[in-house]
Amino acid sequence: MTDSSWQAASKVIEALEEQQFEAVIVGGAVRDFLLGKEANDVDVATSALPEETKAVFTKTFDVGIEHGTVLVVDFKEPVEVTTFRTDGDYTDHRRPDEVIFVRSLEEDLKRRDFTINAMAMRPNGDIIDLFNGRSDLVKRIIRAVGNAHERFSEDALRILRALRFSAQLDFRIEEKTQQAMYDSAAFLEKIARERMKIEFDKIFKSTYPSNAISAINDTPIATYLHGEFMELALWKKLQTAGNEIIGWTFWVYTTGNRQLLDDYRCSNEEKKQVAQALICMEILQQGDPSKMALFLYDESIWQVASACSNAVTPQQKPQLFENIRAQKKALPIQSRQELAISGRDLMAWTGKKGGPWLKEALESIIVNVVMGRLQNDEQQIKDWFKHEWNNQA
Repeated sequence: MTDSSWQAASKVIEALEEQQFEAVIVGGAVRDFLLGKEANDVDVATSALPEETKAVFTKTFDVGIEHGTVLVVDFKEPVEVTTFRTDGDYTDHRRPDEVIFVRSLEEDLKRRDFTINAMAMRPNGDIIDLFNGRSDLVKRIIRAVGNAHERFSEDALRILRALRFSAQLDFRIEEKTQQAMYDSAAFLEKIARERMKIEFDKIFKSTYPSNAISAINDTPIATYLHGEFMELALWKKLQTAGNEIIGWTFWVYTTGNRQLLDDYRCSNEEKKQVAQALICMEILQQGDPSKMALFLYDESIWQVASACSNAVTPQQKPQLFENIRAQKKALPIQSRQELAISGRDLMAWTGKKGGPWLKEALESIIVNVVMGRLQNDEQQIKDWFKHEWNNQA
């Protein structure tokens, strides 16, 4: 535990323990530690009430105090500290109607979603494992804490979280947990699409997205999602490389349903990237991309198109994107900004004001430079413009 986040969490725990409060590291940080993975967040849970936590430290912020969470910034890294709690009824199948603060760690861990997330750890490395989460980690199983039906009825988003962990960790969802997911699928209608998109983003960025897709296809879960998944065999070939746009593009491509992007509240930029990637996929299906095609679309778009194309073609080309990237980098210019001249130069050379002619002239120069017919040199472009383009105009 030499990482600064772990050190900060340990100092927070030490300070709370000095005041006779119980405090432990909880949740995903413990799971990732046991898996040998780097934890994104190292959170602390404590028997101290929020006001008691604030009294222990000099610098705190109320980031979710109604749920018992205080951000402690006394040390090198900020640490979220949350009071042990139990939850009231979940009438909206998403958030508890009330939060009840308790002094018992066991009561706090009982409310968590899956056994692998319901462990706690002390700074000395001792693991508190009341629900056999460590055993499930070894068995590579995702299992709900306690009554699975209750867990998914409380928060239907846990259905997608289970799928996401399966995709991220390559774990199997335990049979009773999976059946409870299917039985509770109708509660997904209560979940905001924006929140569901966050989970799909994480699924698509994962190493094994097909794990989640296979658990959705032909099940009650698919009924309550906007858009079915198709071509599971192709999803198994897809390598998303940590890029969620690859997943969204592939979902649209395999279903022909662009409405998915609106249904899940994708941003305009995300929609643009998907649209461009689909165009590049069409180009790749026809053969090697032209120099102008390479120029027109960003490297990131070609990465998406290459990954999707490799998944749908019988003969995969592992070096497809690397070859495209090398060809793109070999172009004389990578963007309009690298052109040796500007629109102002053209107006100065002609004495004309801006207008449609200016855009046409610039585009003509760019095409000739990219295609290698004209060097990206100011004087050479000027000479070409005065003789060639003026004659064409």
